[in-house]
Amino acid sequence: MFLDLNPDRYWDEPAACKSCKRPILSEHATEQLELPFDTQHKLHEMNGIYHAECARPYLSIALALAALGRFPH
Repeated sequence: MFLDLNPDRYWDEPAACKSCKRPILSEHATEQLELPFDTQHKLHEMNGIYHAECARPYLSIALALAALGRFPH
């Protein structure tokens, strides 16, 4: 039996940006956002791959929270 671990996209489709939902192609600049698991605020739900331009606001939030000591950078 075949088990599809990612039913939202086909195997040959590129990954989609978590912010704008457009496909991320090989020629696009990307950023990987990794926030720690946080059950209270659910910041870990923002983890994933983004276009570089789409990731800027999220990366600035991550840097600000790291500066405040909320989580390691």
